[in-house]
Amino acid sequence: MSPSIKWNEIKVRQALDPITSERFVCVIDGNSYLPVEPIQRYLNYARKRGLAPNTISTYAYRLSSFWQWLSHKSLDWCQVGLKELADFANWYSLGSEVEVISADVYQSEVKRSPRTVNQAITAIQEMYEFHTLQGRIGKLPFTRLSSGIRKRPGFLHGIAKASPQVTKRIKLKESKVFPGCLKDIEVKTLISACRNYRDQLLISLLRATGMRRGELLGLHLEDVKDLEITGRLQVVRRNNPNKAYAKGTERIIPILHNRESIQEIFHAYLLEEYPSEAEKLGHGMLFVTLAGQNIGQPMTLSRFNKLFKQLESRTGIRSYPHLFRHTYATRMLQAGYLDHYVQQILGHRSITTTKDTYSHVLDEMTLDTYLSDEIGEVE
Repeated sequence: MSPSIKWNEIKVRQALDPITSERFVCVIDGNSYLPVEPIQRYLNYARKRGLAPNTISTYAYRLSSFWQWLSHKSLDWCQVGLKELADFANWYSLGSEVEVISADVYQSEVKRSPRTVNQAITAIQEMYEFHTLQGRIGKLPFTRLSSGIRKRPGFLHGIAKASPQVTKRIKLKESKVFPGCLKDIEVKTLISACRNYRDQLLISLLRATGMRRGELLGLHLEDVKDLEITGRLQVVRRNNPNKAYAKGTERIIPILHNRESIQEIFHAYLLEEYPSEAEKLGHGMLFVTLAGQNIGQPMTLSRFNKLFKQLESRTGIRSYPHLFRHTYATRMLQAGYLDHYVQQILGHRSITTTKDTYSHVLDEMTLDTYLSDEIGEVE
């Protein structure tokens, strides 16, 4: 970057709503110290829509980089189109530092993954769609009528995908790597290595529901009131004191795997371990700290992550919450459950997400290497 170029520094900060006392992310212009109005309007809308706070925070950082690029290029945000978005994708892939002029240079210098770049492109496109619907810009800048596919050389080849109908969007091709699955014997070993009923219940529910980390830690007692009777629990979107949020859709999840065992662990946890301090605090959350100065407080994400490190040291099995989610979905699909049903249980907003993520199962059903003969028993 030339030393003569002056960047308009954009900062992402946490702010506090004076009315609700709710924390929210704010994108600030480093020169004026005022919010970047087009970005902030969209982020506020995303909050009202109920997007997960982590998603909104990610969008804020991606959009702040886009705004820095606009400053670098001396571009008005209202004048950006498909070509400029492709240029931004190029620049952002390289770590927001240099420009490239050839595919060879791009391949050798790329610093951000296609997934990260696609996240930024999605945030930008959704922000522009919002302002288009609000009437602040005349037309959606990243769509156009097209009668064919025009090939682009170098970096842009294979990135800008044209439609013969109405839309032309930019998306980098992401390599799909199957993260693997946990075998049933590994899950049993992990549960056996837990030193209290709370942790056993955490691991068991991850395997039996495919819930996200935030959804699991965000459970309230009222969400599992039917667990012992019907074997069902519900995912509800809330602002929880431990900042565990439900990212996907609200839904009811049936326990189809090891239901009786989970019901027994659940009963033992509430009867023998759930501290009276938690009831006095009145937060109503299911998973809480069992001892120490924070006894009764909602279990934190950092403590939850620490559990998996402890289990790895005890068993030698490396695992993490999302691996259980992959295991659950893969086994459900291989057992013959319809992909639309798996979509609903996982809380994917679109069936496309399910099909893209688990195409290796839907298309080939060749997972013997990962699953051996140990497909989980479905009750």
